[in-house]
Amino acid sequence: MVRKIIEIVFRSISMYIILLILGRIIGRKLISRITFYDFIVGVALGSIAVRIALGSQESPFLAAISVIVISVLVIITDYLNIKNFKFRILLDGEPVTLISNGKILDCNLKKMKISIDQLMMQLREKDIFNIEDVEFAIIESDGELTVLPKTNKQLITAGDLNISINYTGLTSDIIVDGKIMHSNLKSTNHDEKWVREQLKDHNIRDVKEVFYAGLNAAGILYVSTKTK
Repeated sequence: MVRKIIEIVFRSISMYIILLILGRIIGRKLISRITFYDFIVGVALGSIAVRIALGSQESPFLAAISVIVISVLVIITDYLNIKNFKFRILLDGEPVTLISNGKILDCNLKKMKISIDQLMMQLREKDIFNIEDVEFAIIESDGELTVLPKTNKQLITAGDLNISINYTGLTSDIIVDGKIMHSNLKSTNHDEKWVREQLKDHNIRDVKEVFYAGLNAAGILYVSTKTK
């Protein structure tokens, strides 16, 4: 019996890892946008995974063991996803820009397995009917499309009021959960010393006290400390 339990545990862990890898390869898509085809593929993969995890063992006890193992793996995955930046990138990937300054980045569309029709549909759902009106369109790690209209196309626009405003652009993640994102920091032409000086202006002595800090194109640093 012990041997069967060990086999079920090993099979469950293996299938969980395989499903994570397959999910990463297949690509991201918001749950609400899953097509009938995607649903069929998901059900099929799930059924196959269960059969492989249990093998020829149909015992309810062994099935319960498999469920417990997978549940524990999910909890561990969620914990690592929160605490480890590299693991989060490996599992969920990074946001990908699909439109930049009104230009479609077709290479990224292919990378994300998104057709032009799907992109246009999601833009229309955001009340965007002209691609030239888009400053940035970014597909997030959960499959949702985030759109930043150009300044003069935003609601109650500065263009309508004949008011010029400063360009703020996208915010670069500088600190996430107490850790400095050195690659992002380098791209802003700043260093760790500069970050620490900025934190002192916010009465923050230790980077670990910061939950999130982001720098926009205007050079303004937003800082949110961890809750006690």
